[in-house]
Amino acid sequence: MKFLPTIFLLIFSIVLNAQNNLLPQPKEVKVASGIFLLNSKTIIQLKDGSEFLKNYTDRFINRLQNKTGIFLKTHSIQDTSSNNCISIQVSNQVDSLYLGMDESYSIQIKTQSITLIANTNIGAYRGLETLLQLIKIKGKNIYFRNTTINDAPRFPWRGLMIDVCRHWIPEHVIKRNIDAMAMVKMNVLHLHLTEDQAFRIECKAFPKFHLQGNDGNYYTHQQIKSIVKYAKERGIRVIPEFDIPGHATSWAVGYPKLASEKNGKYVLETKYGVFNPTLDPSKEETYAFLTQFFTEMATLFPDEYMHIGGDENNGKQWDENSKIQKFMNDQNLKNNHDLQAYFNGRVLSILTQLNKKMVGWDEIYEANIPKEIAIQSWRGKESLYQIAKDGYPGLLSNGYYLDKVYRAKAYYENNPLPADNKLTEAERKNILGGEATMWSELVNEKTIDSRIWPVTAAIAERLWSTNDNCNTEKLYSKLPYISSQLESIGLQHLSYRTPLLKQISNLNDVTDIIDFVNLLEPLKGYKRHRYLTYKTHYPLSRLVDACYTESYSSKNFELLAKTNCVQSGVCRNRDKIKTKLKQWIKSTEAFIKVADQSIALSEAKPIAYKALELMELSWAQVNSPTELSITKKERAQILISELRDYKLDCKFVAVDGIELLFKK
Repeated sequence: MKFLPTIFLLIFSIVLNAQNNLLPQPKEVKVASGIFLLNSKTIIQLKDGSEFLKNYTDRFINRLQNKTGIFLKTHSIQDTSSNNCISIQVSNQVDSLYLGMDESYSIQIKTQSITLIANTNIGAYRGLETLLQLIKIKGKNIYFRNTTINDAPRFPWRGLMIDVCRHWIPEHVIKRNIDAMAMVKMNVLHLHLTEDQAFRIECKAFPKFHLQGNDGNYYTHQQIKSIVKYAKERGIRVIPEFDIPGHATSWAVGYPKLASEKNGKYVLETKYGVFNPTLDPSKEETYAFLTQFFTEMATLFPDEYMHIGGDENNGKQWDENSKIQKFMNDQNLKNNHDLQAYFNGRVLSILTQLNKKMVGWDEIYEANIPKEIAIQSWRGKESLYQIAKDGYPGLLSNGYYLDKVYRAKAYYENNPLPADNKLTEAERKNILGGEATMWSELVNEKTIDSRIWPVTAAIAERLWSTNDNCNTEKLYSKLPYISSQLESIGLQHLSYRTPLLKQISNLNDVTDIIDFVNLLEPLKGYKRHRYLTYKTHYPLSRLVDACYTESYSSKNFELLAKTNCVQSGVCRNRDKIKTKLKQWIKSTEAFIKVADQSIALSEAKPIAYKALELMELSWAQVNSPTELSITKKERAQILISELRDYKLDCKFVAVDGIELLFKK
C-alpha cells in the first residue's frame, strides 16, 4: 500500500490556489480538493462522434502523450467508459462554422474521471484545448486538479488577419498559425489576398491575375481548399479579402482596362504606401468582370462573409478621368465618397446573389447601407461605437495592429467594450469582436510567427474572456508558459531567432550574444520606416528582425530593481542584480566582438558600447552605492538618455530598470 501515502503527499504538496496557466481565462473556474492522476491505463472515451471530432480527439491524444511522456496503452478513441477515463460528450454533432456558433463547454474533473460536455463539436474543440492547459506535472506524477469549468466566449468573432501580399507567406506557415489560433480559441482567419504588391490566388477565369500579378508565389485552388479544410477541422472560419476599388495595382497589371487611368500601363509596386491604381466604377464591364471573379472565389471560400477591403482609395485616377467625372454627374454623385458608395452597392448586389455578406474597412461605411454589412474599424473606437449606434455589426482592429510590435500589455488593455462604455445593451451586441492584424511589410515566412505570437494570445484572451477575468499581471504570469506551448505545436516564434542570428553574424554559435539581444526591442509603431525605405525585395535579416517584440529579460530586471531597496537597510535583490549585470556585461562584450565581423550587426555597436559602459557603472552602483562618484552617476544618466534617443530601428530597453538603480 505504498501508493496511497504517495498520493496523499502529492495532494498535500499542491497549492490549490495556485494560478492555472489557462489562456484564455474561462468564464467560471472552481477548484476542489483532490486530483485525477493520468497514467498509461487512462482511456479517452467518445461515443458516436463525427469524423471531424474524432480527428480532433486523435490529435488531442497525440498532444497529450507528447506533452506528458505517457504512452497510453489504449491510444485510440474508445466508445465505452471506465473509472480511469476522459469522457467527451457532445449533444449535437454539428461541424458547421458560422458567426455565433455555439462554442460553450463544461469540464468536470473528479478523482476517478474527467467529463467534457459540449453542445457542439466546436465547443468540444475548445474544451479539449483547455484540458491540455490544465495538465500538471510534478516529478513523475502527471495529474489534473479536481476542477469544474463552465466556459463560453465573450465575443463571437475572434480573428487574426494575415497579409500574404507584401511578403509571401506559404501554406505551411498559414497552417501552423491556424493550429496556434485553435490553441487559444480564436475562430476567424482573415486572409488578405490582393494588394498593390501582389495578387496571391489562382483565378481560372482570369489567369493573368496569378500569372502576372505577383512574384511567382500564389495559392492554387487546391492549396486554398486545403487551408479552408485544415481550418474547419479546428473550428476556424476562413474569410478572404480582395481589396477593391483601391490598392488595385496587381489587378491592373494583367487587366489594365479594369483600372481608371486611360491607357494605363501598370507594374507591381515594390514600395509600401497608398498608390493611385483604382478600379473603374463607371463601366459595366467592371461589374461583369467582378461577378465572374467573385463567383469563382465563392466556390473556394464557403464562409458566409467575404471582405472587399475598401480602404485608402485616394481617388486621383477618378479625378483625372473625364469619363468617370461625366458618369458621376449623370448619376448625381457629388464626390468620390459617393462614387465609392455606388461601387460598393454594386459589389454588394453581386455578393448577395452569391449568398455572401460583405465585410469592409471603415471607409465603406455610410448611412443607409444594408444592416448586415460588417464594418472593420481600423480608425478607432469612436468609429466602432458610431457604427454600433447606427445598428451595424462592427469589428475592432484599431489597437490590434501586430506590425506595430507593441508589448502584450498594450494589445491586452485595448478592450473593445470596457466597463464604462456608453452603449446600450442592444448597441453592445453589434460589437462582434475584433481581429489582430498582421500586415507583412516587415515580416517574411521566417519572422512572421515572432510578430504574431505570443502577443496575439493576449488579444485572444481579451476577446474570449469577460472583463472581470482579464488581468494584465496574471496575463504576464501565463504568457511564458503559453508561449512555450505554442512553440511545441509547431510555431517558430522563439526558435527562428538562433538560425537568423547565425546567418547574419557569420558564426556557427551565437550562444554568448543572446543575453544582450534579449535586451533589445524593435521600435514601436511605424518608426522603423523612418530609417530605411523598405521595398518588397529587401532582405529582412537585420538585428531588429532577430529581436523579440518584448524583452522579458528587461521586464524581469525592472521588477527586481523596483523591489530592491524599497526601504532603508540591506537591499534584498542586490546579489541577484549584480549577477544579472555580470551576465549582461559578458554577453555585450561578446556581441561587440561578433559585430566587428558582421555588417548586419555592426550598426548596433554604438548601442552596445554605451550599454556596456552603463552596465559597468550600474554594477558598481549596486555593489557599493556610496562609493560611486557624482561624476560617474552623472555619466550614467547621460548614457541612459542617449540610449533612449539613439536612432536605430531597435532599442536597448533595459535602461528603464537600470535607471531605477540610480534613484534614491
